[in-house]
Amino acid sequence: MDALTFLSEIIRSVAWPVTVVVLVVVLRKPLVELIPLLRRLKYKELELEFSQQVSELKAEAESISREHPEEQGQISPSSNRILNLVSFSTRASIMEAWLEVESAAIAVASSFWNQPPSDVMKNYPKLGEYLLQCKVINEKQLDIFNTLRKLRNKAVHAEELELNEKDARSYVQLALDLAEHIRMHNKI
Repeated sequence: MDALTFLSEIIRSVAWPVTVVVLVVVLRKPLVELIPLLRRLKYKELELEFSQQVSELKAEAESISREHPEEQGQISPSSNRILNLVSFSTRASIMEAWLEVESAAIAVASSFWNQPPSDVMKNYPKLGEYLLQCKVINEKQLDIFNTLRKLRNKAVHAEELELNEKDARSYVQLALDLAEHIRMHNKI
């Protein structure tokens, strides 16, 4: 092999890696600016989608609480228990928080028929829409209800999902606030 052939082979083998490195260096800033706009990013234990949806829900719930400050109440013992559960198991705390929302929704929905709460309503896929129709929740709260349900399903069924405590705590607080709002309707 002569020197020109050797040089040609080296250039051919290094061309793509050098091109990739140059593109990353040149496009580094625009790529970093695009990261917050991603809907889903998974790399090993990083799950961006759940975190982003919880953040969106939190902002929406805060706007609702500003509209209805009278609904801010004390933390119940069961709420405190679920919030403490976050540090032990994020998935378990999310499931428990959803059960609070679901049991409140079932109790209120059943009360419209003068029936005791039953598991029949638990499997009713349009439970949130029924609460909206009965004016227990508004459109924004229905969106929160449905998103909390979807996020709960992700937390339960996604094997690779690693949730951080902050996101789980936010989810739990949102769910408990919604459950309390729904229960308030029974007290009226």
